[in-house]
Amino acid sequence: MQFKIIPHFRPMLWGNSDINVIFELENEMPIGEIWLLSGHPLYETKLENGVSLNEFGRSIYDSKYDRFPILIKLVSTKQWLSVQVHPDNEYAKSFEQEHWGKSEAWYFVTDGELAICEDIDKMKKYINKGKLDRLNEVMTFVKVKKGTFVNIPAGTVHALGPNSTVIEVQQSSDLTYRIYDWGRPRETHIEKAIQVSKSIKISDILSENTAALQTPYFTFSTVLPEKDNLIVEIPTKITKDFCAKIILKETIDNQSNKIYVYNFL
Repeated sequence: MQFKIIPHFRPMLWGNSDINVIFELENEMPIGEIWLLSGHPLYETKLENGVSLNEFGRSIYDSKYDRFPILIKLVSTKQWLSVQVHPDNEYAKSFEQEHWGKSEAWYFVTDGELAICEDIDKMKKYINKGKLDRLNEVMTFVKVKKGTFVNIPAGTVHALGPNSTVIEVQQSSDLTYRIYDWGRPRETHIEKAIQVSKSIKISDILSENTAALQTPYFTFSTVLPEKDNLIVEIPTKITKDFCAKIILKETIDNQSNKIYVYNFL
């Protein structure tokens, strides 16, 4: 049994106008995010039959969660995203009255680029000295190959680079603390960002030539699981018919141009 999820398109300053062309959208701003599967109140996606994702979710996990526990996007860029960090569950509950923080992972559909801060103490020194415009000096910049998985646990200071397209799987949270926005005049959240940031090595989060990435919240894979009955199937080729599918059955055809997300309930 398959359930098609209707995507939601989100314009962003750093977005990719090629997405507007592919989907024949008339937005003035370029699309940066396609929300493929979301129970988050900012944009709650619906099944093709009009049932909301949360309503569908309650029917399969007996109202265990207030909303569907993961959120899946396609993110496509022409500019750098902000240098940012997300809080963990404990901080989100204590200071934001949210059930979940935001740990996430990326699968690069194209070659791309990312940056992380491996030394948070050095970053704090730059911030305290008012050197935000030189924050790039404490970031590690990495060119990433198509097919690479990247794990971004809560607390990782990171930025996705230009000309990158990724499938992003995350906890159902929109909590983002912006540290630096490359000269764009958007709000920053320095104090909270410093409180939640953690040092992490690029070698600990980047996985090339691997079939799967497992986190405490979901499994993200190019290989179809043998036993799981609840699977989200996401194509890696972007066409006008691009969407996510929830699949409730034991086996489906395994095709190399799809990504699977499972073990998230």
